[in-house]
Amino acid sequence: MPTVEPSLAELTQFGIRPEDEGIHRYDPAAAWWNESWFWDWFDVAGEVAGHCRFGLHPVQQRAWLWLFGYRRGEWIAIEEPRLPIAAVALPRLEHESWGLRFAWTPLEPLRLGRLEVAGFGRVLSGPRAGLVLPVGADLEIRAAGAAHSLGRSNAPGHDAGDSYDASRFEQPITTEGRLRFGDETIDFSGRGERDHSWGPRSWNLEWIFLAVSGDDCRLQCAEARVPNAGRFAVGYLKRETTSSVFDIEFDLHFEDASLARPLAGGFVARAENGESIRGTIEVISAAEIDITHTFVPPERSIYRRALIRVDRGRGETPLLGWIEFNYFRRDRSS
Repeated sequence: MPTVEPSLAELTQFGIRPEDEGIHRYDPAAAWWNESWFWDWFDVAGEVAGHCRFGLHPVQQRAWLWLFGYRRGEWIAIEEPRLPIAAVALPRLEHESWGLRFAWTPLEPLRLGRLEVAGFGRVLSGPRAGLVLPVGADLEIRAAGAAHSLGRSNAPGHDAGDSYDASRFEQPITTEGRLRFGDETIDFSGRGERDHSWGPRSWNLEWIFLAVSGDDCRLQCAEARVPNAGRFAVGYLKRETTSSVFDIEFDLHFEDASLARPLAGGFVARAENGESIRGTIEVISAAEIDITHTFVPPERSIYRRALIRVDRGRGETPLLGWIEFNYFRRDRSS
């Protein structure tokens, strides 16, 4: 955990501004304009974890909320990708109806906020699989480093001369608060990652996302393969300072039929300051997430998020965190 809070200069060193915590203008002609917020967390033992996404598709007039809570082999999930955007109290990012509550409150932009989510989710794994139980998170989210971004762009608008700011950032965090699993509410302390993105978005691509950390470093990186545009890799490596990752090599084997061990292998990430990091991935547990509704046309892909442990070798303390991946079945049969 960090002992010194990041300065404003560090928080904004990659061009993200405090006002970017809020909602941005969108192009009313861009059907797949997306603005979303994401948080993940895990404890030092890798036994309690979770992640939450809240997204807005303003042209489609829908909001998207998920919460996945994990505790010692059991996943409980809320997946609500088709909420009416009119039910969200914009611009406060708050929803409360039909037994579901969500709120994100930036108390100090880019530095501190409060995430509140509560509802009823289906148990995906463990002895209670199939049951519908209460699940929730009430967490203080505190910055542990810079809001990393590759910069901003002006997405062309539908009117001549008009344009719309588009960007995203990733940021390491620490988390404190309480989590609910069924009839139990437990205290939680851990670390994780958050992001915020806004702009036109195409989902018809394949990607691997990795975010892991330990006491001495934090790594976030992603590889995407875009049809007709090739492969690109982005991310950051934070030790004493934060440096952009310019290349990531994944050497992974995937198992479509397995959630217990959906992948195996390792990676090497290289940063612009000359530092690099490599590791072998051990999956602790994984869950599949529904994003069929994002593809044009809708179809099933293999989209999963796994809590992982990373062995760095040489006697170094393992890292903990998440790997997320999406790819399409080659036979397209289901």
